[in-house]
Amino acid sequence: MKQLIGKIILLALLTVLPLVAYNVIFDPYSVLRKNYNSLFICPHERFVKTDYILSNPTKYDSFLFGSSRVSQVPMRVLNAATGGNFYNMTFVSGVVSEYLKTLKIFLKNNVTVKHVVIGLDYFSFRMLPLSNMVRNEGYPETLQDKIKFYITFLFLEPDPGMLKEIRFDGKDAAYDLTGTGEYDFLKKEEFLRLHPELHDAKFNIPIATVCNARIDVTLAELREIIGICRRNGITLAIFINPEHLNMYLCEDVAFLSEVRRRLADLSDFWDFSGPNSVTVKNINYIDIIHYRKHVGAWVIGRMYRNANGVPDDFGTLVSKRNAAGYCTTAEREYRIYRKRNNPTCLPCQKF
Repeated sequence: MKQLIGKIILLALLTVLPLVAYNVIFDPYSVLRKNYNSLFICPHERFVKTDYILSNPTKYDSFLFGSSRVSQVPMRVLNAATGGNFYNMTFVSGVVSEYLKTLKIFLKNNVTVKHVVIGLDYFSFRMLPLSNMVRNEGYPETLQDKIKFYITFLFLEPDPGMLKEIRFDGKDAAYDLTGTGEYDFLKKEEFLRLHPELHDAKFNIPIATVCNARIDVTLAELREIIGICRRNGITLAIFINPEHLNMYLCEDVAFLSEVRRRLADLSDFWDFSGPNSVTVKNINYIDIIHYRKHVGAWVIGRMYRNANGVPDDFGTLVSKRNAAGYCTTAEREYRIYRKRNNPTCLPCQKF
């Protein structure tokens, strides 16, 4: 009987050891070996970035939070505008609850935080945090959560689908994870340079939106962030990303106005969305989701009053005083451009 049990244990070890070895050696999401200077594919950003900052608590003193869109905001420009030393905490489909959690973790672990900038999307007021992939799980804080987290990645089954993703290390894209936190779409930018005549075709696609209702929850999370920043002497700035006009036009106009009005009740914010000379031009976007680096620089230029070269109609400071009139104008422009552009909008989905 003992021999049988021994054989079963040995067989089990021989079965799982190759899988463990694969995950330790290959470490596709940069979780186990933490080799942040050599990234094969998009890493587990929520873990990797938080872990890197906790390991370097005084290297930076300021943080930009947002979805993958803010990856295209250059930290060089933001540092020059604010005097801070910013790190870009962008991660795929990031939402406010995750920014709140991360900020709390930083302060709890004595990370230096002087400035916080948050780039919001309209889906920020609809989506739950992503939970459909292991690499989208939040940073584990307790010992029990950390053990569970590392065990998950030790025994993670290989996923052939990840080989189709964006590749880093100077291939499809370059991720400066241990520097600015930004990444650059090298392959897409090169393709645009070589084949500008094919660029517009990227934007003639059906557009999906999210239809969850999370405005109350998201505003409560933002209110908590505002309170934390006030109590800790942290300067806070908020903006709405300049999403491509057709994506904007696929949102519900009443929802857009509610977000703007209620956000203005909480805090002043800069709104770069809606029809303007930037959002109407495909050349300002590398794809239907992401604006390009020069647009990110324009966002910072407008917010911090260094508007040389920034289009005059790009960005409006919205406050309690002007929110009602601003929303009325925005609704009128929305209807004009919705009729003019006639984008192909898919039925909204719940996430």
